[in-house]
Amino acid sequence: MIKQEIRKKYKALRKEFAVEELEKRSLAIFELTKNTFGLEGKKISVFLPIERFAEINTWPFLNEINADFYLPVINGENELVHIKYEEAKQIEVSSWGIPEPTYGDTIAPSELDFVLVPLLAIDKKGFRVGYGKGFYDQFLSNCSSSCQFIGLSYFDPIEKIDDIHEADIPLHTCVTPKRIVQF
Repeated sequence: MIKQEIRKKYKALRKEFAVEELEKRSLAIFELTKNTFGLEGKKISVFLPIERFAEINTWPFLNEINADFYLPVINGENELVHIKYEEAKQIEVSSWGIPEPTYGDTIAPSELDFVLVPLLAIDKKGFRVGYGKGFYDQFLSNCSSSCQFIGLSYFDPIEKIDDIHEADIPLHTCVTPKRIVQF
C-alpha cells in the first residue's frame, strides 16, 4: 500500500477504539518504553498527543520519568524545533490543533539522546507513515548517529510501505502495546 492509503486506513482504525481502549494501549506502550530503555536523566524529544487524531497519550512520560523533555514546535520557517518542557502552563494548542510549548529553551537535534516519534503506521524496515508533512524526517536527519529513534504505535508493523521516498528516515525501534520491535 502507499502512504496515502495507509494514512486513511490507520486514522479510521484509531477512531474505532473507545477512549478506554486508547488509554489502555497508551499505558502499555508507556510501561514497555519506560522499562526497556534507560530514559532517566536523558535528553528526550517527545510529542504531545493530538486529541482529534487519537494519538498515544505521552503525558505519563513527562509526569513519571526524571529526564529533560523537549517538545516539538513548528517554527516560522516550517521547521521542527524542540523546546524544553518545564510546566503544563507553557502548553497551548496551536492553530494546527497541536499542543505546543509557548516558551522555553531550545535544543539542537544533535544533543538529543532519544526521539519518541509519532506515527500512524510503520513497516517491518522501520519506515513510518506520519501525517504527510515531512517535518520529522527533516528533523531526524539532523540528529546525531547515537540518538535512538523510537516510534510509538498502537499497531504492529505492516509488511511494506510501497512509496518510500529517499528523504524518509527509518526508526531504530517501535514500541507497541505488546512488544518492542527492533529494525
